[in-house]
Amino acid sequence: MQHVTDVVILSGAGRYSDPWHPFADTSSALAGIVSDLGLSVDVRETLTPEALSLDAERLVIVNTGKGTTAVATDPAWTDAFTGLSDWLTAGGRLLGVHTAAAAFPDWPRWPDILGGAWTSGSSHPRLSIAGFTAASGAEQHPVVAGLPDAGPIDPDLAGVPLVLTVDERYSGLDISASSVPLLTHELGERTEVMAWTARDRIVYDGMGHDHRSYRSASRRRVVENAVAWLLDN
Repeated sequence: MQHVTDVVILSGAGRYSDPWHPFADTSSALAGIVSDLGLSVDVRETLTPEALSLDAERLVIVNTGKGTTAVATDPAWTDAFTGLSDWLTAGGRLLGVHTAAAAFPDWPRWPDILGGAWTSGSSHPRLSIAGFTAASGAEQHPVVAGLPDAGPIDPDLAGVPLVLTVDERYSGLDISASSVPLLTHELGERTEVMAWTARDRIVYDGMGHDHRSYRSASRRRVVENAVAWLLDN
């Protein structure tokens, strides 16, 4: 009997890589988390459209970038995107991390599928120790289950799940009105959404700039929870 891989990780390479994100390192960290959950995992670099070929796999994790130059439309990649879209329509699950919000610039439907996007108005402060708290109304969502309580840091946040990690704080993302915020952070006077769900089969998690993000137990817990929730939902 042929073994079916549970999870495919699309790792930024070739046209969907950049010099600022160590995709091989972060994809390896993601693969370790997935394996520890007892799931089989296949890491595929996005060097050819065939990397996006999916059949009976249960979940795809998108850990890719947008490239460093304008990406020309390519019929082979267009067909690959159509195949991935069809796989999702048939019930596939998707977790996008960090630069997934800017990935696949040659796929116009991608921001709608993911539920949001990095745009020309998006930015982030310098990489630093960062805190993210459950969005209002999402405190009981399974993706933030088991996270530390923010109360010891701020009594006004008692009972609110907290992630502490070394990462970038994405800000000014263009988020679909139908997406449901999961994690937020404060930047100046603004509350910025860092993670969300799109429909019930897609999660976006803006953390994961480099390996330091994955040293945090609370950050890893978000990945564990997201994978488990997507596969159970």
